[in-house]
Amino acid sequence: MSPKACEVLVVGGGPAGSALALLLAQRARDVALVDRGRAHHSGPHETLLASSLPMLERAGLGRLVRDCAQVDSMRHGAIWGGDELVWQAPGEAGLWLQRGPFDEALRTAAAARGARVGCPGRVRLRPGGGEAELDLAGAGAELLRPAHVVIATGRGPLPATVGAHEAAAGPRTFAFTFVGEPAAGDRGTAVVEAVPEGWIWTHAPAAGGASAAVLLDGAQLHEVGREVLLARAFAHARGPAQRLRDRRLRHANDATARLRTTAADVLLLGDAAATIDPLASQGVEKALAAAEQAAAVLDTALDRPDWWPRLRLLHARWEQGLFNAHRAASAAFVQLERRFTAEPFWRRRQPPSAPRPALAPGTPLVRAASVQDGSILVRHGDGFVEAEGACDTATGETLSHVGYVPVLPLLATFAVPRALADAVTAAGRDARLFVLPPRAVHEAMLELHRRGWLTAAAGAAGSP
Repeated sequence: MSPKACEVLVVGGGPAGSALALLLAQRARDVALVDRGRAHHSGPHETLLASSLPMLERAGLGRLVRDCAQVDSMRHGAIWGGDELVWQAPGEAGLWLQRGPFDEALRTAAAARGARVGCPGRVRLRPGGGEAELDLAGAGAELLRPAHVVIATGRGPLPATVGAHEAAAGPRTFAFTFVGEPAAGDRGTAVVEAVPEGWIWTHAPAAGGASAAVLLDGAQLHEVGREVLLARAFAHARGPAQRLRDRRLRHANDATARLRTTAADVLLLGDAAATIDPLASQGVEKALAAAEQAAAVLDTALDRPDWWPRLRLLHARWEQGLFNAHRAASAAFVQLERRFTAEPFWRRRQPPSAPRPALAPGTPLVRAASVQDGSILVRHGDGFVEAEGACDTATGETLSHVGYVPVLPLLATFAVPRALADAVTAAGRDARLFVLPPRAVHEAMLELHRRGWLTAAAGAAGSP
């Protein structure tokens, strides 16, 4: 069987993989998408915040998403940090979509634009990469030789040939989604509430059944037992979850936040790369944003094969940055809930008690030895271009700007040790920085210090 060439093979047809196949097909790329066709969604519905809609429009996904969704007209509230239900102030409405039909619509759109979609189907990546054996239902076996392979198989185990490594993980968390009938007075609401055992997010639409996602601690589940812990959580609920009638378990899954990396020559996408804590997540939004970023990476790599190693690392760093941002957001939400800090779920999720020491006023800073100037890749429109910037050789992180402040002149300012106030004054004499607001320059310097690109000079307070 002779292999057929293709530019990109996407393994996994959830929102991330299907959206990537669609975006690449829209750019006339030869892309194949394979999905096993047995998706298990954690809940029947997903929400997209209004803040995510501009990104979807830029990616060319806005119309499709809107066609598969309806305006989220529910009233949103929280019982968090106190016993009272607090409703959000009215704002721009987001979208409310059904996951099954939405995923199918993405795959259908990808096929309509020329992608080869195999669903249901299976794929086996041959050791060493380079070839993949497809087994498509009703079409038999097929051998592909893709230029690039993308793994978008979600939270589940990755193919053995990928050799993924768990780089970071949060406390073990499990999600249980129940469906049932809401109380009449709860219809048209979406409420998140903290309980001693974890937290519950309940959607009670104006018509039809309601769903309640219950998030529990994995270790406590093992200690107490699933049925007992779930019963306690519902008993302690004060909002719509307490009044959910005829509830029945629809889905259960491991919802632990994880970051995975691989040395294999593949791109990890969406939940296959970074599974974020549901407390801070917008799952579909993250998947679509990751697909949009990966489309730019792959489209550029196909035109510039020599950039591929740098682009693959860049995408992995992007996924890691998203994971870290959601982890920080989750920690902030946990800190707002002080009623149950002694309970196992909340105790295990408390952020470290020792805050990072603040930068003492007048501390002289110097550029970190691991930071080197050089040509880096930066996003430009639908792809990437080379630009002047710097790289932290210890972490692989690259930067050309902090916000709109260029990094190279900032680093040059700290070629000799300087306190921040002196550095801002010195920056004002640089033609690349003097036109910028001093406050923006100061904040960019603080950000470089936070990232470890600027460190306390030897002998200064707080230095090694």
